[in-house]
Amino acid sequence: MISIPVVHIEVERVTDRKSLVDMRMAVGVTEAYLTENIDSFILCSSDSDFWGLISSIPSANYLVLYENSKCGKEIKEALTQKSIFHCAMDDFYMENAKDLQNIVLKKTLESYLPSVVGESAWELTKQIYADAYIQTSEEEMKRFCDKYIKNLRLKIDENGKFKVVIIE
Repeated sequence: MISIPVVHIEVERVTDRKSLVDMRMAVGVTEAYLTENIDSFILCSSDSDFWGLISSIPSANYLVLYENSKCGKEIKEALTQKSIFHCAMDDFYMENAKDLQNIVLKKTLESYLPSVVGESAWELTKQIYADAYIQTSEEEMKRFCDKYIKNLRLKIDENGKFKVVIIE
């Protein structure tokens, strides 16, 4: 959706109830801030453990997404007082996100268009959902496949060359 680098890092769990995600996030942000001169970060957290990081590097810019039920009123007020934009990411997991999900899925599909010839429509669908980090039912995936992938068409561009396009 935006042209900024996104790094997905899978972090192992120490126990069933504890992982190293918070520590890994803090170290990664600090390293990027100090060694790569990156000064703006988007933090996504299921709780408010990010506050220690924000208070340790107050000169950086942050956008914070959190789970509403796991982030206390005091932290939300502190973010507002520090003029740090923040919002609950809960809506992104609900029906409210369908339009956004479709945009992401279609953008991901577009990245595959130069090489779809000879590919399985169903395998391509599964790969698009995996690449977009969207988990849903097989039925929902089949609807996307039927609506967009099975309706791909050839079009001649302004230079007279064929390209594959998504038909809305």
